[in-house]
Amino acid sequence: MALMSGDVKAGFLADDLANATLIPLPPQNGGAVGWGQVYLSFAAEFADSVLRVAVWNDLAQDFRITEQLAVPRAGGRVNIAIQDGDQKVSVGRVKAGPDDTGRCPVVWMLETTLKA
Repeated sequence: MALMSGDVKAGFLADDLANATLIPLPPQNGGAVGWGQVYLSFAAEFADSVLRVAVWNDLAQDFRITEQLAVPRAGGRVNIAIQDGDQKVSVGRVKAGPDDTGRCPVVWMLETTLKA
């Protein structure tokens, strides 16, 4: 099993494109190593968060975009479906409300297994 995690950058995507977090994906159900299913999830703490998530699929040559993915502070991880051909995920914060400062912790986790 392979596991990676990281922080979603603080600040809002609408304020600066540099606030985006880019996550490269291993090739689901393939690649030289023989990866299996890939799972991507998000979690938040101290405040509810909203994310814009864009997944690039090389087979379709297009993005699948979720404009507002709610990631609640009180709850488990929120998953994004990864499909064959997905190559990368761009994640940015969207203002959840007037009191949202875009500074509370939001993290991502990527999981996969070897098919061997």
